[in-house]
Amino acid sequence: MARPSVAVVTPLTGPRTDWGAALLGQLERIRRARPDAAEWHVYDETPGVARAVAGAGHAAVIGHSDSEDARRALPVYRAARLPCLLPFVRAGAPALSWAPDGNVLARRIVEAATALGVSALAVAQDEGPRWSALGRAVVEEAGRVGLAPGPGGALAVLAPQDRFARFVRGTGPVLTPTDCGLVSFAHLRQAASDHEVWAVHPQTCAVRRARAALTALAQALSEGAAPRGTALTDAVRERSGILLTAGGTPLGDGWLISRLPWTCSVRTPF
Repeated sequence: MARPSVAVVTPLTGPRTDWGAALLGQLERIRRARPDAAEWHVYDETPGVARAVAGAGHAAVIGHSDSEDARRALPVYRAARLPCLLPFVRAGAPALSWAPDGNVLARRIVEAATALGVSALAVAQDEGPRWSALGRAVVEEAGRVGLAPGPGGALAVLAPQDRFARFVRGTGPVLTPTDCGLVSFAHLRQAASDHEVWAVHPQTCAVRRARAALTALAQALSEGAAPRGTALTDAVRERSGILLTAGGTPLGDGWLISRLPWTCSVRTPF
């Protein structure tokens, strides 16, 4: 019997390739553990990839590392009745996602600054749209709780991990979104060695989320008659090692705040 075909959409070039590395590394592990589960077809995460995937007759699609790209792709997958699994971002139902809620990230950063006992919070951010939006949300939330803008307190560095060194400054505490499951985490740790850095990181790192999604999908496809469409989505949800809500998001998962060394290593085997 022919194996089901699965599209893996992940960045192969550009600034988000470390997300691709996290997913492809776990894909190789699944290929070794369950070689007959599926035929895996890797697509570069580029504009228009969703239509190519939807027209290729796949049983499911997994991946996407950019939330806006995923939201634009989801109606295409929905129209093709193609189950969509998102280890790294959220795009809404009927996609399943293992990612924490990005809408509360700004609030967690400001709550951390408040817990550190500072009276001011400065923001240094990358120029990308995602980081600009997060910066605006942090400034708004800080103003709401009475933290003064500018130096003299904590600094929120909002940037990719490998660009952290370009934005860190001063001697006060630094807060920064972190994911220890990405290769770029090593760059952050090196750049942060002379600073008091507090990591705002997902409770479940990128590597673990990729593993959870791929393992559940491979199990669903290889156990008995491989389901399709919504039946496959339901089968993946039932087999997920991370409990998902009815809306397809992690139950009780969220953001942790810890000193930078208190995170798992990207080289830790899972």
